[in-house]
Formats: sequence, C-alpha cells, structure tokens
Amino acid sequence: MHIAILGAGRVGSTLGRRFAEAGHTVVYGMRDPDDAKHTMPRDARDTLAGAAARAEVLVLTTSWAGAADALAAAGDLSGKVLIDATNPIGPGMVLTHGTTDSGAEQVARWAPGARVVKAFNSIGMEIMADARFGDARAVLWLCGDDAEACAQVATLAHDIGFEPLRLGPLVRARMLEPAALLWITASGVLGTRDFAWGVLRR
Repeated sequence: MHIAILGAGRVGSTLGRRFAEAGHTVVYGMRDPDDAKHTMPRDARDTLAGAAARAEVLVLTTSWAGAADALAAAGDLSGKVLIDATNPIGPGMVLTHGTTDSGAEQVARWAPGARVVKAFNSIGMEIMADARFGDARAVLWLCGDDAEACAQVATLAHDIGFEPLRLGPLVRARMLEPAALLWITASGVLGTRDFAWGVLRR
C-alpha cells in the first residue's frame, strides 16, 4: 500500500518505519519537508497535501492540538482511508471529548468523505516498534464505520506484528480513547511502557 504519515514526530516516524519494513511505500506529510531537523530521506518527505495526494491510506499522528490544521492542509480526503491515531487529551491529561463524542468523530467531521478508522491510539510507540511478545501478538483495538477500510487497517496492523480486533463502528472510539489514558496510567504504575493489551480466550 501507499501510506502517508501526517506528522513526523515519534509516533509517526515509528509507524512509518515499521510499515516500510513490512514492504509498504511510505511518505511523510509535514509543514516544511525541507526542514533539516527531519531525519527521513528527502524523497520520503512531502507537504501535507502532497503526501495525501500520493497515498491510499493516511495516518494522522499529529498532536491533538495540531490535528485540525493538518487535516485542513491535507486537502480533500474523500474516499481515502484515514487512520486516526490521535488522542483528544488536553491540559491536565483530561480528555476533551467524552462519552457523548470522540476525537475520531471530530476527525471525521474535519475530513468529510474520508473513511475514518480509529487505531494505534491506545498503546505507546514502544509497542508499535515491536508488537511481538514471544509467540504472542499485542492486540490492536480499532473501530470504524467502513468495513473495507477497517479490513485494510487490520491488514496493516497484522503486517507489523499486531493482532487486530475491530470493536465495531466509529462511535466505539468513545471507549478506545479513554483506553489510551488507562494505558498511560498503567505504565506509571507498572514502571514500564513495554507492555500491551492482550486477550485470553477459552
């Protein structure tokens, strides 16, 4: 797949590297692709609009504060699969969207026509970098209204080592986004970020 990472921070660069290692073509969309601070090859960098135009799947990895501007700069995303990996966390580590709305639903409003899938938001970049725990795969929760888009995202997640599990329509992001705070809180209690979600079955 041709994948555009919208944002060049630690989450975006980690996911981009892992997708490239799995054989996908990755381009990073950023405000200034010529900025010397970026370490990825120059031919893998583009403007937000340029990267979006080149890709089948886009991954929004900006901060929540920068999400609206990034999507506006990316242009018309109608028909594109848009993975929302952000979390609507404001000052004091409090969710800005709660049980009656979600950041993912807001992203869908900012990008009308995009096929939004919530994923990669409820674990840290350490697990994105290596989702395998021996023979087990870390679970990656995802949700979205478009079944085909969710299947594409599930394939990408599996390609980089996850066990993807779709929880249903995009409204279920109202449960997934608080899960990010749970993961962050648990990492402090456990004293490590090297842990992941899993499912035990009988």
